[in-house]
Amino acid sequence: MDSTQGDGATSSRPFLSSLISKKGVSDSITSTKNDAPAPSPAPLPVTPSNAVEPIEPIPNVDILTQTVAMSMKSLYGIYGIEIWCFNEGSGKLENIALSDDIEGGTIEGLLLKRVTQDADEINRKFWNVDKPQESFKKLTDKSNKGYLAPDPVGPGCGLPGALWSEIGKYATNGLNGIGHSNVSHDVHWREVDELADDPDQPYDDRLQHLAKAGFTRAAGLPFNVKNFRGMVIYFANPHGDPDHLNCDLNLQMIHHSSQLIGAAAAFRPAQEESEAYLQEKRHQTWRRVKIKILTIVRFGGSLRAKKKGGLQASSGDGEKSGNRRSAFAKVHELSVRVRKDFKKTAIQAKDDLTTKANRWVSKMHGGNAGIPPSFTWTQTLWSFVGVLVTHTILSRLNSFIMTETADTTKLSLVLAPFGALTTLQYNLTPAPASQPRNAIFAQVMALTVANLVSYIPFSANNAWFRSALAPAIVIPAMAKLGITHPPAGAASIVFSSMKNQWANMGIFLCGVSITIINAVLINNMSDKRQYPTSWPYLSKAKAKVGICKDE
Repeated sequence: MDSTQGDGATSSRPFLSSLISKKGVSDSITSTKNDAPAPSPAPLPVTPSNAVEPIEPIPNVDILTQTVAMSMKSLYGIYGIEIWCFNEGSGKLENIALSDDIEGGTIEGLLLKRVTQDADEINRKFWNVDKPQESFKKLTDKSNKGYLAPDPVGPGCGLPGALWSEIGKYATNGLNGIGHSNVSHDVHWREVDELADDPDQPYDDRLQHLAKAGFTRAAGLPFNVKNFRGMVIYFANPHGDPDHLNCDLNLQMIHHSSQLIGAAAAFRPAQEESEAYLQEKRHQTWRRVKIKILTIVRFGGSLRAKKKGGLQASSGDGEKSGNRRSAFAKVHELSVRVRKDFKKTAIQAKDDLTTKANRWVSKMHGGNAGIPPSFTWTQTLWSFVGVLVTHTILSRLNSFIMTETADTTKLSLVLAPFGALTTLQYNLTPAPASQPRNAIFAQVMALTVANLVSYIPFSANNAWFRSALAPAIVIPAMAKLGITHPPAGAASIVFSSMKNQWANMGIFLCGVSITIINAVLINNMSDKRQYPTSWPYLSKAKAKVGICKDE
């Protein structure tokens, strides 16, 4: 269900509906239903002819505020949005605020369409809304003592940084037409509470309170208007109808809205610069007029014109010499233009190099990410049990294999990469790199590449290069395929310089399967853990089976 705006968690900022008020009548942009009866809106005044007045630009509200309000009016299941732009100079994401011409000042951070259902006072009879309301006020009320301002963040930090880092993975070149089956993949919704609980994610207070306040589902859509880059973060209602939220028309509207909002955000600084330029030009024009008037008044008259006879006498000579000088003037003008263009290009290249160098140095100073929280003693004990059981089995298996093959092939189970694997499985359980999909596919690719590299003929003095070439191929390939798994990088180094590689590869993959089985059994015994977070291919298979049964 998708409730309307409540009274219990209202903040000091106005909602978007109040920012586009006109003639004392608020154009409500909330049109969803709630279980509890909501007060009916006041009837709108009707003209004598019962005609609908066309929507016109509102002079007292800036273009970005109008664009945000009008865009969100047609979206279903959205709590609000945030607009972030990428600062090319600092390399950080900065929040774009709206102008509040009603109360003065600006509205930064969350641009709300309505209160979250978790913090809505009208739902107090169903659950405790005190803690969600407290987090909601910290995000929206500037007068609150614990107000969390949307400070600039680096890529990968906080919710904006996390979505910005992932945005290239899910962004598309354009919008799919209505009715296409793959439109639902254009908007990738992320669970904010999973990001907040992810130990692999840098700790961020604002991210934690977004999850607590009920903004638990978010998606970032990028825009790029003449190198003015950024993204619009949409916060969806997790309690609403997912079919309506992810329908083709709503997703297409979300895409169009992000591009429209990005264009308005890029237009606003250009408009401010243009207004400042025009004001300066008017000031300069008035200054010149003022000087001329004072000159005329002081010297008592206009300039004396040249005599008519003198002009006629000099006109003939001027026409003859003018043709000769015109050719030289054109050459001179061309050379001056070339010098100016070269100078301008050199200055621009110097400025770009200086900007990149300053950004590089600024990144070395570090960001504003906090220290992630430590494990409780209970969670630490679960990690101890899981690692102990897993490595006991692997060590005993390695001892058995070495004993049985000591006189023949001398095989073994390489144990070193399993230390990294169990660290991921029991300390960074929900991290993408820990999941079985990444572990299996990345290890198969890494071992195959390492074994093939071992066949490259190197001399005895250059054999060490295999240990550099194998991870150089494997690690970027994992990132490209979306199966990043640190232990696979370690395995590629070890196996690139071994003998009996193919046999050891099979033994090693058996060890990987054992660690996955143990992690599934042990991690899920804890109420605070879930492993894996999903079985993607199993889910797709179930979905296809369900479709076939329906048909």
